[in-house]
Amino acid sequence: MTRALIRRLVCLSATAVVLLIIVLLLQDFYAIDSDVIGKDAAENVRFGVNLAKYGIYSGQPISPDVLPEYRREPLPNFLLAGYLRLADVFSPGFLDQVGQPFNQSFLLLIKRSNLLWACLLFVGLWLTSWMVFAPLLAAHWLAFAQILVANHFLVSKVISEMDTELIASVTVVWLGVVLLQASRRQSLRWICAAGSVFGLMALTKSSGAYVAVLVLPLVAVVLSGFSKRFWAMLLAISFGFLFTVTPWLLRNQVHFSKPVIAGGGGDVLLIRSVFNQMDRQQLIDAFYAYAPRDMRRDLLGPWMGLSEDDFACNARLDVFNRKLECDRRALDQERFEDVRSFYQRGGRALPRQMSFNSEQKKAYALSSFRDNPMSLLAASLPITWRGFWGFRVKEWNDIYWNLAAFSSLLLAPLLAWLERRVIWLLVSIVPISYILFYGLASHFLPRYSSPFVPSALICLSMLAVDLLARLSSFLRPGHLPPIRLV
Repeated sequence: MTRALIRRLVCLSATAVVLLIIVLLLQDFYAIDSDVIGKDAAENVRFGVNLAKYGIYSGQPISPDVLPEYRREPLPNFLLAGYLRLADVFSPGFLDQVGQPFNQSFLLLIKRSNLLWACLLFVGLWLTSWMVFAPLLAAHWLAFAQILVANHFLVSKVISEMDTELIASVTVVWLGVVLLQASRRQSLRWICAAGSVFGLMALTKSSGAYVAVLVLPLVAVVLSGFSKRFWAMLLAISFGFLFTVTPWLLRNQVHFSKPVIAGGGGDVLLIRSVFNQMDRQQLIDAFYAYAPRDMRRDLLGPWMGLSEDDFACNARLDVFNRKLECDRRALDQERFEDVRSFYQRGGRALPRQMSFNSEQKKAYALSSFRDNPMSLLAASLPITWRGFWGFRVKEWNDIYWNLAAFSSLLLAPLLAWLERRVIWLLVSIVPISYILFYGLASHFLPRYSSPFVPSALICLSMLAVDLLARLSSFLRPGHLPPIRLV
């Protein structure tokens, strides 16, 4: 092909990506409904509304008398507050009418803010493709495919929700973009910027404060190659991270004498401490309980002698069912010892029975972790299996996508080592670190890993391109593969 034809094809492919983004955003716009949002999402919205109306960060019922709180991560709710204040500028008095229960027009308005995050996610995937694939024509078409699949498996599922998964996904993808740029430029300014973006991730998912202990030094090692620049890079990325999170930590230290990002960690740790009590049979059964529906029905069920009926009260799998009617009755009647499911025991029965506050929940859980480290590690296997299904799928066709994408994500560090190619690590290091942390310290609901769906799709694309390039080199030695990793 002539250079002029290649340029036309590149422009055509770029136009196709832009048109796809516009079409998907329109489709997502019409998919947004005014349905009532869940408990966690409603609390997030209260934080945003109280901040926008009264300048107080609080999840209490909307009122000028609310007190400051820190239970929820601040970034999504501060952004929502800014969005609401902007709406009040264009519609004076708008905020004065906001109360609870939220009316349908208000729910539609706040849910439409997700369109901005969807757009930023699509653009981030496109930029990532530019930076990891060559030639540019192939990068555009691979971005086209990634955007289409990411919208199907993530954006369309959360576009009408007000949880933080979409914002977290955007932050992870853009962190990958900044890390790739830092690797190209070898600039301390870009390294510092990467630290700041990771700080934003920690302000969205507070586990990032713990993940940073592993990620920041590892990124400095990867980008410096154990050279003399390691300490300069570690200082730069750490400065960027601390510059972003420290103001919030200081705020909470001043108000609550606790330099923390959010206050819900004790709940999650206590629930996980109960999951660590699984016996040997339950550790095995958990792989069935936490598998997608069709995999349970067609593969694991016949093999393990289990069925959906085993999730009923007093059946073999009842400990994995958080919606048991017998548990609801036991909680209502304060028969806490009779509660069956791990989740309800850790989330409701134990806290009520022991009258734990947030700090006591955390202390009790960490004490159990220290006393039974082998139980913690053993439970981490089925718990991580639970989080592996971040696509939140049921049918086989979708299960294959999840299996391929998240396997590619988890294989990325190995491929980085085998190929001596750092781009594998730069797009996967943060998602994998979060997955490891959730597997060790939480009950790992699949929605916890849904922000990593786009990163997993990037890794799947990279693996497919790498295999095709190797096949092309084998069939045509000495010729440049038509598509390759940078």
